[in-house]
Amino acid sequence: MENNIYELQYAIDTFYFLVCGALVMWMAAGFAMLEAGLVRSKNTVEILTKNVALFAVSCIMYMVCGYALMYGGDFFLVGIAGGETLVSDALASSTENGFDGDSVYSPASDFFFQVVFVATAMSIVSGAVAERMKLWSFLIFAVFMTGVIYPIEGSWT
Repeated sequence: MENNIYELQYAIDTFYFLVCGALVMWMAAGFAMLEAGLVRSKNTVEILTKNVALFAVSCIMYMVCGYALMYGGDFFLVGIAGGETLVSDALASSTENGFDGDSVYSPASDFFFQVVFVATAMSIVSGAVAERMKLWSFLIFAVFMTGVIYPIEGSWT
């Protein structure tokens, strides 16, 4: 019975990460619409292109080095898979020591949650520099922000 409770907790926590990540992902679409409405019509296509490109850059850079900088570990998400092992390890430690209230969830769902947050952080910056910065300069900054600045700040937090 106790194992079923821990497995249910794992499933609910993982599902919660995925649902909340999907909601945050919709924020990027909202920021894109807000920016498109606030710029001159001749710049709308560039703004929307910038938002799609920054999401792609954010995902790639966070996968390449951001996750490793934030949580420690290897680059390119080495070791993030293996949810079954993590569940069994967490269940074993919980049953040996008693439940201590810690959350147990899939690291892949946490990666998704964090990657949509880093993209949303870049969307906020995108709105701040709309019509003030060239596309390529912004994307170079996005590489640095999503690969280094955000993960280091997140690891401190």
